[in-house]
Amino acid sequence: MTNSQKAKKYGASSDTRGGADPRAARPARRGQHVHEMPNGALRAEPGKASSAAIVVGAALIIGIAIWAYYTFVVLPGFSAAAAGGMPVPEMQLNGVDQQYMTQFSRALGETGLADYTGVHATTGLFAPLLFALGMVLFFGLNTPERALKWSFWLVALAYAVVFVVGNRTLEAAVATPEDASLVAAASGLVMARWALLAAVVVVALIVNVMIVRRKLNDFAEGKLPGQRPRA
Repeated sequence: MTNSQKAKKYGASSDTRGGADPRAARPARRGQHVHEMPNGALRAEPGKASSAAIVVGAALIIGIAIWAYYTFVVLPGFSAAAAGGMPVPEMQLNGVDQQYMTQFSRALGETGLADYTGVHATTGLFAPLLFALGMVLFFGLNTPERALKWSFWLVALAYAVVFVVGNRTLEAAVATPEDASLVAAASGLVMARWALLAAVVVVALIVNVMIVRRKLNDFAEGKLPGQRPRA
């Protein structure tokens, strides 16, 4: 068969000398495996870390703001409006006794007790949960050691649990102030709440010190973003 007949039968791209198409001889390109990548190809991007820090910072600020609003605005306002200015039991750092609970129950009345329960079911529920969430995210982002991280998380979570359970116990104690055991349980949970809050603050200070020390070490070693590594 002549070359012209071959071209007519197999197409003009066929090799007139009977060889294969040069393009078909090229090996197919495959993806590059992780272990084949050069050093530094998988370097962490500072932008992603900064994005995570922004999200965590926003959650922390929101949690603290709602907690402060509930503690310093909602509860004092409720005391003035529904309890004749008598402070709510959860604001007593040293707890309350049965006499205090009885006086508070009388100052509230049935309508005030319903409002007290409503405050706990709304702002009083979101405040500890969002506060603890912000702290958990903050501790998790800035504590590299797993065991230490879990210890910090437990402090924040314990605060939220004691806060919510304490509110429910306070409602029951205000409804039945003659129950001495219930009043004692509510008083103990109030004191535990403030003690755990102090523990959360201490942990937050420890984490901040860890952050500062890590930044100083990175600065000394020239590892900060935009900083030239030192020889």
